[in-house]
Amino acid sequence: MNYMAPIQARFLVRRGSVDWMVYDRDRKGAAQLKDYSLAEKLTKEQAEQIKQRLETA
Repeated sequence: MNYMAPIQARFLVRRGSVDWMVYDRDRKGAAQLKDYSLAEKLTKEQAEQIKQRLETA
């Protein structure tokens, strides 16, 4: 039998102390968007939308 560890998603939505962010496991920090801004200090809805866009890009 071949046992494989589950594949973890690269991007995930995380709660900060006050707001939400999209965390990038590869960068080990906030995801970087195409305009070089960081996906942090967001509402939960904004973070979910950005995560979806990053996963499909």
